[in-house]
Amino acid sequence: MRCPRCGATNPAAADWCGQCLMRFGAPIPAVPPPAGVASPARPAAGRSGGDGDAPAPSRPPDLAQTVAVRFLASQAGPIRKAGGRLEWTCQACGTVNPIDEMACRVCGSSMIELFRPPEAARPARDPAAAAWLSAVPGLGTWYAGQPAQGVARFVLWLWWLSTTVAFWSRPELAFVLVKVSFLLATAAVWALSAVDAHRLAARRRPLLGPRTLAVAAAGLCLALVVGLVATLGLARGS
Repeated sequence: MRCPRCGATNPAAADWCGQCLMRFGAPIPAVPPPAGVASPARPAAGRSGGDGDAPAPSRPPDLAQTVAVRFLASQAGPIRKAGGRLEWTCQACGTVNPIDEMACRVCGSSMIELFRPPEAARPARDPAAAAWLSAVPGLGTWYAGQPAQGVARFVLWLWWLSTTVAFWSRPELAFVLVKVSFLLATAAVWALSAVDAHRLAARRRPLLGPRTLAVAAAGLCLALVVGLVATLGLARGS
């Protein structure tokens, strides 16, 4: 079936044109083009829909739900073509990510931030003040402009510290390994939070990203479970 409006070819049972979304059977208003404006080119015969091969939709899409997106195709823009693939640059830390990554692999910022309207420039942060505030892990990161990372670091540090204190008096060998692991993780996140707060305030990439913290948390959970199971097994055997 050929659309009488745009000339695109559609399946015989289609109710809508896949090219111009006109409902078949509806009258076509005769609107002449303005003077001096060339008529739009018709699609090639034998092609169906916008991409040429897809069948016509059973109903037209709801155009009221579409969102206008500005695509920056320049080489210096946040989205660029590198070889045969597209990449986007994180606006928070400058990391280059593949286009199929919806969040930055380093700082976790969403790719949607590329399409937000420009905001007022963030006030400059003092790197030294950010490092001193990190005496409470996460507070300096919050001050440097990353509140979500600051809260995550504080929660992890508090959890690891409380676990270390809770099992500190247990003499079993399995719990000794658990205590050492949690103690090292607590000290590391406390020290590196100060370093990362200083780097973020200076607009540099942090050393500890969300993925690294998530892997560390998962590893400590596994170590805790192994320690509990080993201790219970030894207790049953004795």
